Amino acid sequence: MKNWLIALICSVPSLVFAQTEKYVVKGSIGNLGAPATVFLVYNNAIAGRAVLNHGAFTFSGTLDGPTQAYLMLNTSGRNSPTNDYAVLFLEDGGTIRVASTSDLTEASIIGTKNNDARTRYKALMLPLETRDRDLEVKDTTASEQQKRSAKFLKALEVANMQLIKEKNAANKKFIAENPSSLVCLEALYNYAMYNDYNAVAALYSTLSAAVKNSQGGKAYAETLQQMQRVGVGSIAPDFALPDTANRLIKLSAFHGKYVLLDFWASWCPICRESAPGVVKAYNSYRAKNFNILSVSLDRPGDRQKWLQAIHHDGLKWTQVSDLNYWKSPVVSLYKLTALPQNFLIGPNGKIIARDLDSDELAARLAGIFGVKN
Repeated sequence: MKNWLIALICSVPSLVFAQTEKYVVKGSIGNLGAPATVFLVYNNAIAGRAVLNHGAFTFSGTLDGPTQAYLMLNTSGRNSPTNDYAVLFLEDGGTIRVASTSDLTEASIIGTKNNDARTRYKALMLPLETRDRDLEVKDTTASEQQKRSAKFLKALEVANMQLIKEKNAANKKFIAENPSSLVCLEALYNYAMYNDYNAVAALYSTLSAAVKNSQGGKAYAETLQQMQRVGVGSIAPDFALPDTANRLIKLSAFHGKYVLLDFWASWCPICRESAPGVVKAYNSYRAKNFNILSVSLDRPGDRQKWLQAIHHDGLKWTQVSDLNYWKSPVVSLYKLTALPQNFLIGPNGKIIARDLDSDELAARLAGIFGVKN
């Protein structure tokens, strides 16, 4: 799902090299006119604005190297957040051409090295994103009977997990074939959603020196250091959040047990589809030194939806949430970029595995407790 432009700007660092670049952007968005305005945004600030004239707009300037930027369209002319935006790279090497019949979201952006590479990347990912949307529709339109069907939920879980694996493979393929492109940092960001530090660091090491030394590359190196703190083999950072009765619960209270730290939300379809497998694991191993701590990233004001989801899905273990959505401190603490996410933690507090689907969790616990699966 797309985020607001401002949120996107804050979460993805601008990508800048260290030499001077002259750029020219020429675009056309249907036949829109005033007050419709296109804003050029980079380095977390609005760098230019152009009122559309029969859909046409132009930007030009000079920067210290290729820079990832955003075009934002607001038909009212206000510089307020909007979902109608496009990502592009400001760089020399030719005119950057932007074309769309109606909005920026579907715009074609070509003409220079990195913009052409991003066009290839979008084409590579498009079939997977289409399947993702189709699965979301299948989930959100499911009947209550289907939502209570273990077979239906399992089929959706398997389909979603397969899709994640294919997305991982596609991102790895793009990075392997384009190690000198700034677009690799976007592919790496997407790959990191469901991969441990070690796998992400290995991919980062294959990038060209120029990409690593860019502002975005250096920023990603810092992100990797943060990811390492919650990588397999690291001590799981402690935190305290209120449970359903508003009692503060600490992760460290589970020390001495195997614990699945499970991040989810009532609004997350894949999380809900995975619930039966987690319930089965809990029931099978709760008497064998195993427990679960679930952390919900539900929205402010959605306490009732959170509680209803717990009841509906039969989640009988400890549930905590500050109902602060993606602003919860645990998001940055555990470098969460997507849901569901989970961390299997050993009795000594060390992370021993992460992002296990229900089958992988069952197999891992069977191995730990010596149970034939």
